[in-house]
Amino acid sequence: MVRTTESMNVALGLLGVRPEDRDLRDRLQFTKSGRLRRLLGNNYKCSKGEGRDVLTAVMHLSPSTEAGWNTCPFSTSCASVCIMKTGQLVTNSSLRARISKTLFYKLFREDFLAQLRMELRQHEHLARVKGMLPAVRLNGTSDIVWEKTGVFDEFPGIQAYDYTKVPLERRTPGSNYHLTYSLSEARGSMDRALEYLGAGHNAAVVVQSKDGTTRKESKAASAALVDSGSFMGFPVVSGDEDDIRFWDPKGHWVVLYAKGPAVRDTTGFVQRIG
Repeated sequence: MVRTTESMNVALGLLGVRPEDRDLRDRLQFTKSGRLRRLLGNNYKCSKGEGRDVLTAVMHLSPSTEAGWNTCPFSTSCASVCIMKTGQLVTNSSLRARISKTLFYKLFREDFLAQLRMELRQHEHLARVKGMLPAVRLNGTSDIVWEKTGVFDEFPGIQAYDYTKVPLERRTPGSNYHLTYSLSEARGSMDRALEYLGAGHNAAVVVQSKDGTTRKESKAASAALVDSGSFMGFPVVSGDEDDIRFWDPKGHWVVLYAKGPAVRDTTGFVQRIG
């Protein structure tokens, strides 16, 4: 029997699965109908890249402690306003899929990575057939240090990228793995962001108007900031036009408008401007 924690057992219970089940791996890897549960998928924003000949696959695992262990060790209040609480990611089927994939990764790491390699090969081949650049974002809703698995080293033809709150000095991405630091309200986060920007890295900032509570207001705040040309002494670029972060000019803020519950955030994670 695999080793689990009590919090993981609670997550397994949501799936109707017990840690002592002999077919635990299969129940995490396959759907109830017996279909292989795909690790990689797509979303609306990533699909925008196809207009620029970039075919992106994205993986949505459980954010923070949703699956019983923390996939976002440097998460702050962003956990309460995570993007997984918007769009299709809020459905019960999406929740079950995230927890299943996350515990498959945690409890059966080698099997998970074997399937991931298979899907990356398929994705790379499909992109080449379509005449597009293959790209992948494994931390669609998590913040795992993927370079430790070595998986991107095996696919030099795929451009990998992610947002991360992990201090960049703790990351060692290869040449085909681009990271954008994500600003939070945590102590020292702004200082880190400014330091990284000065060194030629990029940092993402989520914005809302000073007193805004709606998506319309956050979009207007983002547009105004992009039009202004700079934030905290560094140039800015919109991060909502597409998801191709690895083509952003270096040393720029990536401005994102607040979405979902984040439109009402007042913790400091969302920067109030104007």
